Amino acid sequence: MAITLAELKTQARQMADMEQSQFVTDAELTNYINFAIAELHDLLVQTYGSDYFLESVEGTTTSGTADYALPADFYKLRGIDVRLNGTDWFTVPPFNFNERNKYERFGSWTLLGISNIRYRVMGGNLKLTPTPDSNVDYRLWYIPVASKLSADTDSLNDVNQYSDYVIVTAAMKMRHKEESDIRALAAERGRIVERIEQAAQNRDAGQSEQITDIYADNTDYIFYTSDS
Repeated sequence: MAITLAELKTQARQMADMEQSQFVTDAELTNYINFAIAELHDLLVQTYGSDYFLESVEGTTTSGTADYALPADFYKLRGIDVRLNGTDWFTVPPFNFNERNKYERFGSWTLLGISNIRYRVMGGNLKLTPTPDSNVDYRLWYIPVASKLSADTDSLNDVNQYSDYVIVTAAMKMRHKEESDIRALAAERGRIVERIEQAAQNRDAGQSEQITDIYADNTDYIFYTSDS
């Protein structure tokens, strides 16, 4: 279900009891709403990783090139896969910054060399080590930045009416500018945050998360791969 910017503005003005007032302009209110959307985005990401916003993009390495530009809407990284042996995807672990030169001489980008391939986000780039020596497909899983609304017809994906957080937060900012009492709105926002934190943690209600073996991202037997 989606809710438009026009609907968010209307409901925020109603919540702030400023329906007939232009003390807060539409432009200001749009900024308040986008700020609240970004906060909601972070709340959902922090509550349960990236499952609400996870996206992926694929690319191909270039021999002799270690750095690759991240997507324009990149926010946080969830993981990197590389496709070796023609069809099989393998999970690539990160390297610590103080290990940035450790793997540079550790073999080539082949199936036998997969155990030594590492990545790290550095600035606006994804750095791979050892430096690729061939053209290999990679897949980047990431959380994008929060979307910004500008036109009244732009919409927010309203997960289980979590837009209430956006509406109340924007109303608080409107009342704060007016130097009015915001305690009731602050209490309501606190209730909404508690609801989101309790309800948003497990999107797969049928199965609980398993503890991850960080030493077994790929199968122990290197020639047998997990599902792509």
